[in-house]
Amino acid sequence: MDTFIHTPLSEAEKRLKRLWIAHPERHLEQVHTEDEVRDILDQVFTGDLSPARKNLSTNIGEHTFIEKDMDCSFVKHMRYTPAFWHRHEFFELLIVINGTCENILPNGSFTMHTGDICIHAPRTSHSVSAFSDDADLMNILIRKSTFERSFLSLMEGDTILSTFFHRVFYEPEEIPYLMIHTNKDEELENLGRAAYLEFCQNKRYKNQMINSLLSAFFITILRHHEKDIEIPNVRMKSADDSIMFILRYLQANYTTITLHSLAQFFNYSDRQMQRIISDATGMSFTENIQQQKMARAAQLLGATKHSIGEICELIGFDSPNNFRRIFRKHYGLTPSEFRKRHTGP
Repeated sequence: MDTFIHTPLSEAEKRLKRLWIAHPERHLEQVHTEDEVRDILDQVFTGDLSPARKNLSTNIGEHTFIEKDMDCSFVKHMRYTPAFWHRHEFFELLIVINGTCENILPNGSFTMHTGDICIHAPRTSHSVSAFSDDADLMNILIRKSTFERSFLSLMEGDTILSTFFHRVFYEPEEIPYLMIHTNKDEELENLGRAAYLEFCQNKRYKNQMINSLLSAFFITILRHHEKDIEIPNVRMKSADDSIMFILRYLQANYTTITLHSLAQFFNYSDRQMQRIISDATGMSFTENIQQQKMARAAQLLGATKHSIGEICELIGFDSPNNFRRIFRKHYGLTPSEFRKRHTGP
């Protein structure tokens, strides 16, 4: 069955829907604790459906859904499941195949529409409310180590963007999710469908193939939808403004850009731009620039024969002495010591 298209209610979903209709006073579409809806879950998941009951809990480990020899799993969200708080050890991509749902977090909720993708970091408390026959939701559950290889490794060399994504995915109390509005991107749908169909079969190199397809999935998100990424707690003037565009512009122009010129380019005040950069990355404008310059300097020291003076020029430092001081503070070595250690005799 192709789960990346609209599907009829399963037997479990029909039971859940009947109980929701029978007990309007319970407001099962609103978020509860697991204890508050335990009786509903126990009524539905009996007999042939009882194995699924253990998967509905407050704290979910990787082993619950992801098989030992696999790096990810595909799990369809059951419509009419009572919304209750839960968290998990793995990364979760919640994809709205059809319809809408409410994604609920401790600091509020938001509606997701067809084509939307929400990436939940490990340990993020949240709940999903999908109380419509039309709502089709797919969860792609990915081990932390696999997510780092297939997504975060794409940022290698892009220090400012890498800092941002690490903040998103490893400081969930600051930025608990990443939302991407894909507007029903056909290429993403095809990649997701191919990965799911591979998951459903038992072919050689199954795990490797799925990982490759997910890497392509993430690359397509970055190619097509950087401007469509919505970041909670990063306050922009307009919904049309793109934090990803700002960070990528900063990344591309780090050798010459100033806070004032960046703010002017995007029509913000210096103070507003400083706040946006700090909210997104956890560091000031100057700290981001210095980190990017130091990363580039380290790369040049290890991979080229450029002199220290030439490297200073390439990364936008006017003073070699100032460069040496900051580099040593950053790496604990002078540029010459770093080069000797990383290039050998």
